Amino acid sequence: MSHKKAYFDEKAAKWDTLIEDEVILRLKNMVEELALPPGCKVLDLGTGTGVLVPLLIEAVGSAGNVVGLDFAPQMLAEARKKYQYPNLEFIEGAAEEIPLTDQAVDEVVCNSAFPHFDDLRRSAQEMARVLRPGGRVTVMHPHSREYINNLHVSLGGAVQNCLLPEEKEMKSIFAEAGFAEITLEDAPQGYCLSGRKA
Repeated sequence: MSHKKAYFDEKAAKWDTLIEDEVILRLKNMVEELALPPGCKVLDLGTGTGVLVPLLIEAVGSAGNVVGLDFAPQMLAEARKKYQYPNLEFIEGAAEEIPLTDQAVDEVVCNSAFPHFDDLRRSAQEMARVLRPGGRVTVMHPHSREYINNLHVSLGGAVQNCLLPEEKEMKSIFAEAGFAEITLEDAPQGYCLSGRKA
């Protein structure tokens, strides 16, 4: 088991207690701004304990579907305890090798997870592979890049090198993976990269 997987598994049971109400509110606003089309299929990549799940389920409605994927089995166990929607599926897997068929989803939403992936370029390529043509990717955090990177460095250990690249590199990673219309917003209250599969 990787150090990172062990790190998240160890913290899984208490993870939700670490998330402040202010952060939940920011995430709610960010998901609302995405204006996900009702009836669409969304991959919640790096779902963790399923923080975004109820927000995504509400957005896509009963005709939509949400797939929550994470590499840490204990995080998924916590998510499964909390949420049993009929149009929700949790699967264990890595972002570098997403266990979905090509063009399986309409949207990929990756919240507070991207810097934890071992291979960022490969992960972006996989996001493109599982998206339908014209599908959208959203990489988001309820904090700024500077805040996230400083936090990970200060925590040390398994996450100290889990850093969000600078804007130019992030855009390059996703452009090379086959995304167009790439935008990136980085502010104290949130970070959001968005792009559409060409």
